[in-house]
Amino acid sequence: MEHSKTARIFLGLNAAFSLATGLGLVITPNQLGELLFMGSAPWQPVVLRLLGIGLVLFGLGLILMARVRFLTKGQVMFITMMDIGWILGSALLLVLGGYLFSAFGQASVIVVAGFVAVFAFGQYVGAQKIAPPLSRASVTISGGKIVASVSRPVNAPRDVVWRVMNDHRGFADVADNLSKVEVVKGDGIGMQRRCYGPKGENWLETCTLFEDNRAFGFRVHTEADDYPYPITDLHGKWSVGREGEGSRFAIVIEARAKGNLLTRTLFKVAAKRLFRIVLADLADAWAARMEREART
Repeated sequence: MEHSKTARIFLGLNAAFSLATGLGLVITPNQLGELLFMGSAPWQPVVLRLLGIGLVLFGLGLILMARVRFLTKGQVMFITMMDIGWILGSALLLVLGGYLFSAFGQASVIVVAGFVAVFAFGQYVGAQKIAPPLSRASVTISGGKIVASVSRPVNAPRDVVWRVMNDHRGFADVADNLSKVEVVKGDGIGMQRRCYGPKGENWLETCTLFEDNRAFGFRVHTEADDYPYPITDLHGKWSVGREGEGSRFAIVIEARAKGNLLTRTLFKVAAKRLFRIVLADLADAWAARMEREART
């Protein structure tokens, strides 16, 4: 997130300028037409209003983009190229159709293009600072099935990573949605742990897969009376392998939404964003602990 701060700032400035300019064109096209053009024509207010609507939509899109958690260099560069297109289009407009504009209109086109050039430059500089996140999270939905996954390299040997992954009580320290985890019984396949939410709600999870020093899996008992999420058939797999001088661990969650059609639809829409954030945060927190323990 911190590596994209510059890009987000200039995307926000670009959005504010686009919205202000667009609203001005939408609200007062007739008055602005008299100022910008040499003569009056019926097409002028229509064109200005359409341009204003486009700028408003563009500005709203930039606001949404600036708020995206996983902002990419490609997204920022796409907007930067659109801004460069605006600058080139403004220059071409003045060269080929400058006679249509008043002196004030020509100056306005130049000033707006100047602001856009500043935004494009700031976005370009900011885009160069954006690095792909170490935690690669994704969510796919096919039919009623949701598959969310994350993988992350970690600068720690596999035995350390495996030890941290198997510290079930410590799982609550890295998972934001858990306040406590306790092992109820057993070890390996059949082992059960009880997870507690922030409000005291709790549910059992049963180990269904165990490959020592490699992977384990759990089935979550979503049928618990106070299970807090509209999910059923929830299974998770945690795995680790060597990568270079360190390791890479992965988490894969498979689930189905429960409830009526509206509830399932809304949850699947929200899951696209929320699952990626939750898993990326979990992977980052886990990796930080693994690397601390590897150093000590």
